[in-house]
Amino acid sequence: MSFFSQYKNFALEHISNNNLFVPSERSVFPVFNFGEWKLNSNSNQVHLEIMKENITKFKENSLDITQPFGSIVSSPNEILLAAKIVNFLYIPGELCRQSDILEACKQSQLPIFVEKGNFLAPSDLQRVIEKLKNTQVAIIETGNSFGYSDVVLDPRSLHILRSFGIPFGIHLGKLSSIEEITYTHKPQWLKNNDFMNAFIDTGKCFGANFYVIENRKQLKVLNNFLSE
Repeated sequence: MSFFSQYKNFALEHISNNNLFVPSERSVFPVFNFGEWKLNSNSNQVHLEIMKENITKFKENSLDITQPFGSIVSSPNEILLAAKIVNFLYIPGELCRQSDILEACKQSQLPIFVEKGNFLAPSDLQRVIEKLKNTQVAIIETGNSFGYSDVVLDPRSLHILRSFGIPFGIHLGKLSSIEEITYTHKPQWLKNNDFMNAFIDTGKCFGANFYVIENRKQLKVLNNFLSE
């Protein structure tokens, strides 16, 4: 049974190396950032050493995680390391078209989640999907860049993702907190947490299979979706 036929109506939760994942009875699957690739030196060797260290710590202090769990990956070497312990791989939007990463993920034979970069037209994902042919792959909608203050969830994008005939989900964190920073420089109306309900309702209309969150506060609005 494939991953996406076994699990439906689930959430992926991003876990920082500084925060332990608290197991949940719900269908919430942790995604670890073992390499912390955005926050450290640009040196690939540094990334790799950090990832090895974090994987070792994870094994030593592993919680009893009964849910599948995955890792964000940013290089072929990271994929080789992560594939030894995780149940799925997660490609961030900035790297969604990088051929060596796509090929390494494909060779791992693990399920693959690919973020659509904010800069990318949804139809351009067709080439990404072709490169991952004969794998278990899902696409994550992260919204489309709109000026400097917001990212917009365009329903036309969801229409195109649905036409690909593969699972897709929506990243609630990327849509509600752009680049993981505060709203202090943004119009105040963007703070409205009800918008997450709008994102979820829109996703349900188009048949979204899952959502991506960054904290348990965002999880609260998913109660009805996860229980369906």
